Amino acid sequence: KDLRLNNSVLIPTLSGHEINENPDDNIDFSLQFYKQELISLINSYDQPILLVGNSLGGHLAMEIANQIKKLKGLIIFSAPPVKKPINFEEAFIPVDALQTFLKEKSTDEEIASAASVTVYEQKFTEQIVSDFKNSNPKVRSATAEDLFNGNWSDQYKSFTNLKCPKVIVSGSHDPSVNKEYLKKVVKESSHNTSYIELENCGHYPTLERPEEMSTIINHLASDVFKLHLK
Repeated sequence: KDLRLNNSVLIPTLSGHEINENPDDNIDFSLQFYKQELISLINSYDQPILLVGNSLGGHLAMEIANQIKKLKGLIIFSAPPVKKPINFEEAFIPVDALQTFLKEKSTDEEIASAASVTVYEQKFTEQIVSDFKNSNPKVRSATAEDLFNGNWSDQYKSFTNLKCPKVIVSGSHDPSVNKEYLKKVVKESSHNTSYIELENCGHYPTLERPEEMSTIINHLASDVFKLHLK
């Protein structure tokens, strides 16, 4: 609601992330399937694109960026551009509670604990728990399988070589992302790349700091699309 642009805003819902979906066990929740769906959908619009992604969405954005035909800019948050093989220890901070996001079966206590860790302001915990329970558990096991089988690409290489304006956003209290690594990636990136850290914010800037995130998106969009803000 805070985006002050004349552009269309496309918000895809990934398979397995909506409670009203048919819980068919044969649905493909793999990284490759998500990538193919997103690339096909986005390119079908045949319009200049500013790609924005949070957490898994940020990693997917980096996975597909090179295949988006009219990409004009990229904003990622809570998603360090990983290398191949995945440099877990360099890019992430190990937090035991967050392993719940990669498990198919978890207790209510484990879910509440994981959600609590991800946010700075605890009033947002209930929203994270609700979203968690509304998603298909097989999404988490599929994501874990892709991670540990090395199916993610060299996102670091793709991101640093991408020839468009790029912004990395991180919450000051994100428990899982190594902010020093993010700053290093920015320094090693080509083209126009910047790093923005939001104070008193955890893993979900659009949830915890929506106005600041809208400002960041508005400014980059107005630049890459050559528009005037309303």
